[in-house]
Amino acid sequence: MRLSTTMMYTNGLSGVLAQESDMNRLVEQVGSGRKFLSPADDPLAASLSIGVAQTQSMNATYGLNRNTAKTNLGQESNVLDAVTTALQDVRTRVIQAGNGTFADSDRQALSTALKSARDALLGLANSTDGNGQYLFSGYQGGVIPYSQDANGKIVYSGATGERTVQVDQSRQLSTADLGNDIFDRANPGSQAYVATAASANQGTAQFGTVSVTPGSPNIGKNFSLQFETDTATGNMGYRVITTDPNANPPVPPVTTPAPPASPTAYTADSSIDFGGVAVVVKGTPKNGDVIDVQNIQSADVDMFNTLDGLIKVLDSPIAGDEVALAKLNNELATANKKLASNYDNVLTVAASVGARMNELEALDATGTQKGLSYAKSLSDLEDLDYYAGASQLALRQVALQAASAAFMTIQGSSLFSRK
Repeated sequence: MRLSTTMMYTNGLSGVLAQESDMNRLVEQVGSGRKFLSPADDPLAASLSIGVAQTQSMNATYGLNRNTAKTNLGQESNVLDAVTTALQDVRTRVIQAGNGTFADSDRQALSTALKSARDALLGLANSTDGNGQYLFSGYQGGVIPYSQDANGKIVYSGATGERTVQVDQSRQLSTADLGNDIFDRANPGSQAYVATAASANQGTAQFGTVSVTPGSPNIGKNFSLQFETDTATGNMGYRVITTDPNANPPVPPVTTPAPPASPTAYTADSSIDFGGVAVVVKGTPKNGDVIDVQNIQSADVDMFNTLDGLIKVLDSPIAGDEVALAKLNNELATANKKLASNYDNVLTVAASVGARMNELEALDATGTQKGLSYAKSLSDLEDLDYYAGASQLALRQVALQAASAAFMTIQGSSLFSRK
């Protein structure tokens, strides 16, 4: 190997520069607090940290989504509380309307109160969240859920799909319920029955509460009680038309007794049994009068339709009219049963909202724990051990000083030096 003065200077300078570069890197690491300054320093750790950082960011986004969901559900809970209070007042008015001592003017006053309650419920059904989106219109937040059609009937115009938010990696949560699941539906799981008298009835027949025997095979079927004058005797009788809305495949209605057999003789104040479902009918029906006895799940329990029908009958004078009185009593009984089911359904929805809010609290706790875990993993991958870094920096400073001193010694020497 050839030895020259230039080589001696070059090697000495290279040693100083290498030590200085190592020390500068350590200074940058200590200043930034990171183990690696570029992916090339530690490719594996860099790759793992990117994955952990992305998961941590997603977890933070889920947390923001949960905050939005809690806000919306809190607003819905407040609205449902107001709906519950309004329905309690309406049901009280319905009971008052059944007072036999009331005059037509008293019932009209109750009708006015029910109109105000209906308008208040309509306003609650069209409530909005903090962003101007309607709470109960499903995923079509900009569409008003309830409005009046050309005939003045209040109809639902919202979507049929719920508005959901991704609140965790594998969980989507509904942040608001559909309006027709609150105001147009019977309490799910209820096997109660509701009786309804046809508006065209001309007699004074009135029905009582429908009784249901649990476990009966006919539960779930609908019945239509049709009164008919027996042509042989001239007495009033009835036929029962049974419909099974749950039959698959569908089956045609069954009439009992079927013509040309004579109808079953009608006796006032007696219980008419449909096979586990029975109702007591009193009064004097006319030929062609109809009383429907329906399972609450297949009956029309639209809250606004019920209120409109009730308001209409309360506005009609009944003084001295037995037929009108029978219509009023039947309408009150029907409305009371339907509104009771609506009330139970609102409580069920409110309970569902509470359950979802509890779930969000649990997911928040889990998300916080996940966030801490991700932060710890990211710190282990990226953060510098300051004790080790400081020690390495001190060592590099000593090495740099030694390299500088050696270079200074070499600087004063040459191949031609006699010393």
